[in-house]
Amino acid sequence: MDERAALNRAVAEHLARLRQRLADGKSEIERQRASVDATHEHLADMSRWIEQTDEQLGRERARRDDDRHAEN
Repeated sequence: MDERAALNRAVAEHLARLRQRLADGKSEIERQRASVDATHEHLADMSRWIEQTDEQLGRERARRDDDRHAEN
């Protein structure tokens, strides 16, 4: 193989590796975005749960206060 053919082959192999790294990088970015989306959804669910629990506890406290005042 002459020098020019060897250089062309080396360039082609390098480009193939770069394309593979690019594809792998894109896949990793998609995976991370999906993870961020799942985490965001989980946090939103937790926020709703905290809000509902807080409301429920508030109602329970009010009921207990009413019961205490009714006893006195």
